[in-house]
Amino acid sequence: MRDLVRSYYAQMRSLLRERSDLRPYLKRCRHCRIFFFTHPRNAGRADLCCGFGCRAAHRRQRDIRRTAAYYREHPEKKRRQNRKRYLLAARAERKSGPLPPCETAAPIVHHVRLIVSLIERRRVGLDEIMRMLAQKERQHRMGRGPERSYGLRRIGGRGS
Repeated sequence: MRDLVRSYYAQMRSLLRERSDLRPYLKRCRHCRIFFFTHPRNAGRADLCCGFGCRAAHRRQRDIRRTAAYYREHPEKKRRQNRKRYLLAARAERKSGPLPPCETAAPIVHHVRLIVSLIERRRVGLDEIMRMLAQKERQHRMGRGPERSYGLRRIGGRGS
């Protein structure tokens, strides 16, 4: 994990050397304290969580607390909600179909989309990012060696 963070920061520093106009969009996560790029509309904020899991974890905790408090006051609504969920799950089991890949994209893919949009100074669609990642996934490793990325070997990580 440490090597991944080191590689991430090396790429980030390289990008900021080339594009110093992106510096206002560089923020520190209030939970895990790593640096990440944010959307330009959030450039002035200091209370952001990163998209690598902290934002989702914080939202999940807040939602759980709010929902638990609500259903403690209204137990009959919770029973009704559970019954509806059970019936929907049973119905979905009978009619299951695959979702399009863009709709099920992980939060990190949306973060990659934001970074590419900032770098290219244009709106980049999620379908473009998915095609780019699929293309990158098909590329072969450069040379033989341990299962580490080329970028990690270049910045002086162990195992090269």
